[in-house]
Amino acid sequence: RRVPPPPYLEPEAALELRGALDCLACAVLLSAHNLLAAALCALLCALLCAAALLPAGVALGLGFLCHSKFLHAQVAPCKAHLHDAGSTALLVLGFTLLLPLLVLGLAAFCRLARRLQLGYCLLPYSLAVYRNLPASHYHQAGWCCSRMPTQGDKIWV
Repeated sequence: RRVPPPPYLEPEAALELRGALDCLACAVLLSAHNLLAAALCALLCALLCAAALLPAGVALGLGFLCHSKFLHAQVAPCKAHLHDAGSTALLVLGFTLLLPLLVLGLAAFCRLARRLQLGYCLLPYSLAVYRNLPASHYHQAGWCCSRMPTQGDKIWV
């Protein structure tokens, strides 16, 4: 079974326009809702990217901490194991790993966003313009984050 793409307005559907003040109030509420949903998506993306970039950050941190040209800390791991050549190797490794790990974190976010259907959490502004807009026009926007696809569903991307 396929989930159809978002439907278009049928000519026989008579939609009632909202008043100017009502439309403005709904637009402000929809904007606040969409900004909150986008902020939560950005926070989720930042958390996943930070978790993916953690190994590169640790390598860069130790490299900068122990190299004599930068901080040259006198802590035990730096004195016992890391000299300038080892610190330089950690710096090269950290900078080399940054881009692949960032791509990995963004791919994890994209997969999670598709699985949770986070795109449906953003509501269209046609809800502010029209009164009594049928739910089929915005595809179950009220229960956006809790709807999980069934086994036979295919999602339009």
